[in-house]
Amino acid sequence: MNFFAHDSDQQQRLAEKLKTSLNLDWLEIFQQGQAILQPHSSFSQPTLTPGRLRRLTSSGPFSYRGYLVTASQIGARADTTLFLARKPEFKDIPLLCIYDQSGVLYTDRYLPEPELLQKLRLDRVTDQVLIDNEVFRIRAFQLPDTLDGLVTGYAAQRATITRADIDQLMLRLAVLEVVGLLILGYFLGRRMLSPLNALRHGIEQVAAGHWKEIPLNEVPMKSSGDEIETVAHSFNHMVRELSLAQSRLIEVQKELATKEKMAALGRFSAGIAHEINNPLGTILVTAGMLKEASTKDKRILPEEFDEIIEEVKRCRDIISTLRTYTSRTQPSLTRMRFSDFFEQIAQQMRSVAEFSDNELAFSSSVSDGDLLVDLKAMHQVFHNLIRNACEAMNGREVRRVDIIAGLETDHFTLRFQDTGPGFQCLPEHIFEPLFTTKAQGTGLGLVICQAIIDGHHGRIEAGRIDNSITEFCIRLPIARPDSEKSGEDHR
Repeated sequence: MNFFAHDSDQQQRLAEKLKTSLNLDWLEIFQQGQAILQPHSSFSQPTLTPGRLRRLTSSGPFSYRGYLVTASQIGARADTTLFLARKPEFKDIPLLCIYDQSGVLYTDRYLPEPELLQKLRLDRVTDQVLIDNEVFRIRAFQLPDTLDGLVTGYAAQRATITRADIDQLMLRLAVLEVVGLLILGYFLGRRMLSPLNALRHGIEQVAAGHWKEIPLNEVPMKSSGDEIETVAHSFNHMVRELSLAQSRLIEVQKELATKEKMAALGRFSAGIAHEINNPLGTILVTAGMLKEASTKDKRILPEEFDEIIEEVKRCRDIISTLRTYTSRTQPSLTRMRFSDFFEQIAQQMRSVAEFSDNELAFSSSVSDGDLLVDLKAMHQVFHNLIRNACEAMNGREVRRVDIIAGLETDHFTLRFQDTGPGFQCLPEHIFEPLFTTKAQGTGLGLVICQAIIDGHHGRIEAGRIDNSITEFCIRLPIARPDSEKSGEDHR
C-alpha cells in the first residue's frame, strides 16, 4: 500500500485504523522533520531513548502528558519515519508522578503544585499530602544527568488497635494520671496552697475587723512565687488603705456626731424657748394689767387670775415633759398574760374623761402568750396615741379610734387607727424631738412613746393605709418561757 499516494483525508483514515489496530494513543509520520498527519501542531521530531517518557509537544492536546515513543522507517525512504506512542501504566506503584523541565509528564491521581514540586526536588525531603481522604507520604527523585525526575508516594501506615489494647492503654493512662495528680498536689500544697491559705486567713481577719497585714518575709509567703507575692503585696496595701480610711471615717463620724449634737441642742433650746416664752408672755401681760388696775383702784375680777394660773400650769407641764424625756429611765418589766394586759389598758382608756366624746373600739385576736411589760409606762403610750388620734379628728362627724391587737411570728402587734387627715410631713419626722404640727404641742410626746417602746425591746412605726386611715403600729416581743420577771431582753 502506497500511503503517500492518497490525499490527506484518506491518510488520516488510514492512520486512525492503524492506531486502533495497534492500540496506540498517538501516531505521527515525520518527513524531513515535518509532521504529515497533523501539520499544524507544534511538533518537533522526538529523539528516542529506550524506556524514557517523552513530551511530544510544548503546546496543544499532547503537551500535558508523557508518552512511550518508538519509531520505524517507512519503506526505502530514509527521510520518512513513523512514530508510535502509548500512554504508560504503572499499576504496582500506589502514587507516581513523572516530570521533566517543562512540567508534569505523567500522573495517575495526584498533580502536585509547581511550588511543592520544586520544594521536594531541591530539599529532598519527605512530605505528606491528603488525596481522596487518604494520607500519602511523597518524595521526589532526580534522574541522573537530566532535569527529569519522578515523585513517588505510598499510603501512610494505619494503626490497628484492639479492645484489649484500648483497655490496657486506658489503664496506663489512669495510673499515669493518678501519679501525676499526686505529684502535682504535693507541689501545689507546698508552693501554692499554703500561701493561699495564708491569704484566706488574712482576708478572714480583715472581714472580722482586724486590720492585720500578711508577713511577706516569713514562711509560707517567703519564696512563694512572683504571682502570689504580688497578690500579697496588693493585699497588704489594701489593708493599709482600709485602716487609714477607717481612721478617717471614725474622725469624720465623731465630727458629725459633735455637730449633730450641737445642732440638736440648738433646735432643742429654740423649741424650749419658744414653748416657754408663749405662756411667760401671757403671764407678763396679764400681771401688768392687774398692776395697772390695782394702782387705779379698779376692781380685779377672779377670772383675770385664771389666765395666769393656766399659763403657769402649761409651763409646769412643759417642764414635766422635759424631765420625762431627759430622764429616760428603763421600764420595770413584769411578766404578764397579753390578754390581761390588753383588757386592763382598755378599761383604763375607756374611763379617761377627755376621750368621752370619741368612740374607742378595742379588739384582740390573741388567745395565748405572755409579754414583759411596764403597765404604767404603756398606759402613758396608749394615752398619748389615743389623745393624738382624737385631736386629729376634731371637727369630723365620725370620731372613732380602733385599737387592734394581734399575734405574729415572734411578737405581738398593737395597731392604733383613726380617720384623721394624716401627717402633714413624712412619717419618720414625727418621731424627731420638738417636732410638732399642733399649735400647743411640745414635740416630745411621740419621742417619749418611742423611748418607752424601745425600753420594751419593741418597735413603733407610723403610716397611712389607702390614704384614708392613719395607723401607728407597735410591735412587742413575746416573752420566752425562761424569761424572768426582772425584765431581761427576750427578743
